[in-house]
Amino acid sequence: MVAEGWSIQIDKESIVTRAARLRQGQIVNDIRQVDEFLPNPILPDTLSEMAVPMIIGNRLLGVFDVQSDRLNFFTDDDLRTYSTLASQTSIALQNAQLFAEQAITVERLRELDHLKSSFMANMSHELRTPLNSILGFTQVILEGIDGPLTEFMEADLQLIEKNGKHLLNLINEVLDMAKIESGRLSLSFEAINLRELLVDVLETTTPQADAKGIFLEMDADSADDLVVSADQIRIRQVMLNLVGNAIKFTETGGITVQLRKNGDWVRMQFRDTGIGVPIDKLETIFEAFSQIDTSTTRKAGGTGLGLPISRRLVEMHGGRLWAESKGVAGEGSIFHLDLPVHPPMK
Repeated sequence: MVAEGWSIQIDKESIVTRAARLRQGQIVNDIRQVDEFLPNPILPDTLSEMAVPMIIGNRLLGVFDVQSDRLNFFTDDDLRTYSTLASQTSIALQNAQLFAEQAITVERLRELDHLKSSFMANMSHELRTPLNSILGFTQVILEGIDGPLTEFMEADLQLIEKNGKHLLNLINEVLDMAKIESGRLSLSFEAINLRELLVDVLETTTPQADAKGIFLEMDADSADDLVVSADQIRIRQVMLNLVGNAIKFTETGGITVQLRKNGDWVRMQFRDTGIGVPIDKLETIFEAFSQIDTSTTRKAGGTGLGLPISRRLVEMHGGRLWAESKGVAGEGSIFHLDLPVHPPMK
């Protein structure tokens, strides 16, 4: 019947259409006594027919039609039984339709997400190219290659350079996030000394801490010569994000970093005495573009992508990144970073 495209028009008189219009089950135990019987060429011996509407809510999905080659075959008990069956079938059909619709929606969302990531990656690249030129020429002028500068010109150019580097960092974060989401970010594993890398990061960020009058130090009990297999550039990026983030949100006291080995794992702890993170926001801060306090974040600056990118990069190494805090200013936060000495093979 499906192959032949068999159908019944709702406005055509038949037992099936009567059940559909009245939304009630119909029994005809001798089709020879009614004019609205619509014969089906595949069932030429029909003598009795029962039609039960399939309804979900106020929506008619179809009609459950049963035919017999015997007279007086269907009873009221049959009608009740088939009505229950029709109801259950209606629910199953609706669930199947909803599932199909959701599957289509999910696929469209995946396509949109892929397009979004591709767009972000392309736009970030297009923005970064001219910005690099601006920074390059600014540096050339600051070095006096094109001639002497006045004090005001130098101050203006330094401001351009500072904000240009800040903008470049924001663009790089967006580009990294787009690559991660689209699965286009690859890692290059090599043997790296975590302590040496961490010392380098602390030396790089110490001027930022000094400018705020806070300390930045490595715990005296930190381990020496911890070698792991990892992507040096990306792990350095994670360290810079964590230390930089701690500096941004710490006004008094300072930041202490600890490095320990536990079996086949290495743990780094970044402890600060900053504003802390509310307990109910300890996971939110690792969500892209999430901000726990827009006023504070606006003051400190940033895209809100540093921590989400860091977690994804750590997870790509087979590790884990999480935070602990009571959300009390002055008690600060502790960010834990676990890395396997040997990342799992994929």
